[in-house]
Amino acid sequence: MAFTTSFLTKTTFGNQRVHFIRVTADAATGTVDTGFDVVEMFTVANQSSTAATEKYAMNEGPEGTSIVGSIGITGCTSGDEYMLTVYGR
Repeated sequence: MAFTTSFLTKTTFGNQRVHFIRVTADAATGTVDTGFDVVEMFTVANQSSTAATEKYAMNEGPEGTSIVGSIGITGCTSGDEYMLTVYGR
């Protein structure tokens, strides 16, 4: 099942494109499409997390499959909310 995402801001810092994304979990695992061809780096701020056991994978789906330009998240509870700062190209 897909997570619910909303892009808060899309900007650039120097030569880096940056997207700020709010993610709400609809299931225990999911993939976030960042809008980039390749994710170069990202940070996560948990807004509300019941378990705090989440795992994140850059340019991969939650099962470890290669999905370039996305972030895979596992270990969520439905309703958990995250803020992602994603750098990419």
